[in-house]
Amino acid sequence: MSDSNLVLPVVFKRLRSDVPIPEYKTTGAVAFDIAVPEGGIIQPGETKFFKTGLVIQLPIGYILLIAPRSSNAKKHIRLANGIGVFDWDFCGPEDEITLAFHNFGSEPYELKDGERIAQGFFTPVAIASFVETDTITAPNRGNFGTTG
Repeated sequence: MSDSNLVLPVVFKRLRSDVPIPEYKTTGAVAFDIAVPEGGIIQPGETKFFKTGLVIQLPIGYILLIAPRSSNAKKHIRLANGIGVFDWDFCGPEDEITLAFHNFGSEPYELKDGERIAQGFFTPVAIASFVETDTITAPNRGNFGTTG
């Protein structure tokens, strides 16, 4: 990344020496790949948990979002919860990032040791201060598909 204003220092720990150091694969990548040090077989219809060997200490005011890699669709696997959200206080020495994968295909899928299977990206968040009211002044827009 050429603009140093975009670089966010993030502290992390590898729980095993064979866990790859997180890295961005291209200069324009906004997400880093996440691999699993130990793979396994995911049977059709099964959800299975895989450890990443990473503990990441997020800066306050940021969350880590975990999304599937685009190639997962061809493999017939997906993150079981769709997307992972890691809060900035999930960063203790044993708070290992663990991912749940679901096989939606009709054949077993072999997740190989070291396979890059997800991608993570950091995003700033605002914490809301909720104020209850009896009156909403904005006009109704409708529901699903109202803009075409």
